[in-house]
Amino acid sequence: MGGEKRGTSLVSLLLLSLLLAPLPTAQAQSGSLLIETASIGLENYSTHLNSTLEFTFEVHELDGQSGNASAEVHLQSPEGESLSNTTVSVPAMSGLDQVNLTATVLGLPYGYSHITVVLTGDVGENTTTHTTSFTRVVQRLRPLNISFGGSSSVLGDAVDENGSLIGNTTLSDGDRVRFEFPVINHGDVDWTGDVNMHLVNDDVHTNITLTDVLVNATESLLLTVAPDMVLSEGTLSWRLNLLGNLSEAGGLHTLEGSFDVGAPPLAFVTMELSSNAASVEAGGTLTVAVTAWNNGTMDFSGRLVCTIDGSEALNESFAVSVGENTSSTMSVTAKPLLVQCGVIGQRIDEASPLPVTLVVDVPSAVFEAAGSSSPSYSGGPWHEGDRLSGNMLLRNTGGHEGRVRLGFTIGDVSYSGEWVSLSDGAAGEVSAEAPFLSSGEQTVSWWLESDDGVIQGLSTGVASFSIALKQSVTLEIVDVERSTDGSVEGTLTVELDEGRSREVVLRTGYETGDATVFLREQSLILEPGVLTQAMFFGEIEAERLIASVTAVDWNVGPGPLTARSTLPSDVTEYWMTFDTTTQPLRPLVGDRVTVTLTFHQSGPQSEQRGELWLVDAYGSLLTQATSPAWGGGSEVSVPLEVTWPKGSTVALRAVWSIDGESVVEETSYISGQAVVESDFDLPLGAIAWGAALGVALVLGARLRFRTQVSEKPNKASVPGASTRDTAAPTKEKREVSCPSCDRRLRVPVDYTGSVGCPDCSTKFTVEAEASVPATEAEESTPSMNETPPPKKEKSDGKIEVACPDCDQTLRIPGSYRGSVRCPACTKIFKADQGATMIE
Repeated sequence: MGGEKRGTSLVSLLLLSLLLAPLPTAQAQSGSLLIETASIGLENYSTHLNSTLEFTFEVHELDGQSGNASAEVHLQSPEGESLSNTTVSVPAMSGLDQVNLTATVLGLPYGYSHITVVLTGDVGENTTTHTTSFTRVVQRLRPLNISFGGSSSVLGDAVDENGSLIGNTTLSDGDRVRFEFPVINHGDVDWTGDVNMHLVNDDVHTNITLTDVLVNATESLLLTVAPDMVLSEGTLSWRLNLLGNLSEAGGLHTLEGSFDVGAPPLAFVTMELSSNAASVEAGGTLTVAVTAWNNGTMDFSGRLVCTIDGSEALNESFAVSVGENTSSTMSVTAKPLLVQCGVIGQRIDEASPLPVTLVVDVPSAVFEAAGSSSPSYSGGPWHEGDRLSGNMLLRNTGGHEGRVRLGFTIGDVSYSGEWVSLSDGAAGEVSAEAPFLSSGEQTVSWWLESDDGVIQGLSTGVASFSIALKQSVTLEIVDVERSTDGSVEGTLTVELDEGRSREVVLRTGYETGDATVFLREQSLILEPGVLTQAMFFGEIEAERLIASVTAVDWNVGPGPLTARSTLPSDVTEYWMTFDTTTQPLRPLVGDRVTVTLTFHQSGPQSEQRGELWLVDAYGSLLTQATSPAWGGGSEVSVPLEVTWPKGSTVALRAVWSIDGESVVEETSYISGQAVVESDFDLPLGAIAWGAALGVALVLGARLRFRTQVSEKPNKASVPGASTRDTAAPTKEKREVSCPSCDRRLRVPVDYTGSVGCPDCSTKFTVEAEASVPATEAEESTPSMNETPPPKKEKSDGKIEVACPDCDQTLRIPGSYRGSVRCPACTKIFKADQGATMIE
């Protein structure tokens, strides 16, 4: 039984196969999808500032079949390295369908990149208008980066009063200086701004500003500054600043440094002291001889000054020429003495070993170094305004008690330490302090003195120190935000210049319209570099955050010691602006015109949209729209297409309803004109009375003429003569084209003169048409039986006047003295105000 069923099933399957075999099979056909090349919204070799790039293109189905595809977007380096790959989904397309796609490329690197779009799936064959792929080269511009070179790139050369190089490798007292320094643009954006140079030399300040300096992208510019100043010995400090649009620019915008200004040509004086102390006893006459040499480059003429134990013993005129020597003597009572001699009255080379000292050995207190033979210094590194501290260990090796002290001389000012008394054989430390009042290389003279003893060994010396400029503190408040609960927070950066650590008092708070409130005060030890602190405030009613710093026991350098930052607004503000022109520029009534309106917002970023109504001066609604999406920006523009209303000047009002408020903006545009004709007010009453009087005179003349004819004998009429009623010809007009913009203008057919185009303001000349109407030719032919009257030149009685604003020429009756409106600029003026050009 089961075998019979299986057999029946096999037979059934065989019959079914035979029945289905002849039937034709249906094969699915796919569409032909391609990218329209004209729709690609990405230009080859286009430039961009952002790392994100969006562009559009259209996919068309060309064979009338449905199909599916996808678009692959590849970002590659110029060398072919793959940077990113994304896929843009293409919706299923039916026959002859079209779809617009948007591709987004993220992470666009600086420089050139290749963007390739490849359509895969049911694609067709490439044609001249459609393709399966395309490649575009794009460039991302590096942002503005304008910078000075390093301090070593600033050169200062000595020049004379004519600006010519002297040839010296260093600057000296009495020289002038010329600076050269580069400004380098590392970005792909041109920069135009000002360069300021501030100079300080011998407390003389000079400012020089170079305006409108242009540095092209990826280029450098060497600038030259020649200040009108004569240098004085000491330090020439300079500071360079870039001024202008630098809010988002990278680079070194401030640079400072200094040059040493050396001494002028000086005398180099050396001295030697000698005495007869070996041959005299205490109480005798001690003779001290002073011999001086000048090995400098200038003669010396001044005074010789000698002191004994600090008291002046000799002050006399003293002169010594270059390469020569001179001598002088003085006599005093013999005792333990310290004799010092030097010169005054003329500056000498600082290297001159003056003053010179002579010690007269008589039993007394004798002080000598117990350790180092010169003072030890502390307090460095030193900046302008810091104090130099020094100390020295001394021992009394004499037979009597005495006192001694240490002192410093900086410039012409001496600073003495406290007296220290030492008994015979005792040791002690002497110390002194002195301030550095200027920066640069400083020479300090140290000296030991005793009013009742003798200094054994070195009692004076010279030390040199490099003094830096004052350290400056820079404050900045950044990242100020207001949270949802109304509290305020920000970040404070405090930067101390390179040098030593400093103690300051830092205060932070806020400002209102009439008061400053500091909420926190703290003492800090600043290390060179940047210190960052968070600023937290509760809910405060303030206009600005404020931070200030005060130096503790040190002189702070130049620059503001207070920083302020405005609090962000907690309300979003909206406004609109019209574009200054329309498209087309001078529309006519009834034209379809595009007016561009830009929406703006400030304060907290909002994504709200609103309704917009655009009406004319009569309150008629021209168009209604919804403001577009902000897209994360603070402004967005939208073109509005309207039908242009009537009027030579059209006033528009935009009303924008957004976030519960109405924003209104108004503007006006000048319309174009279809014809160019004089438009002036005619005295209609006078014309009517004149016309009536003319008709009366003509009727009277014709009656008189008929009376005279009736009294004469009848004559045969002239063959071919006919009686015709003549009517005043209508003033015909013709069209001419502006040679610049092809604007069509209408002018009288008999007008010869200048015409001004109201759109482009071009003036050109037109000639009257040469043909004469046939009626005028017939009327001008005299009768066979009449003597032709003498010919008179006919005039149309019109004159040309010029518009006082735009010089457009108008033709008006010569006797007219009323108001005239210019068709080009709509200026209304009296006829006698325009300049008469041609009668």
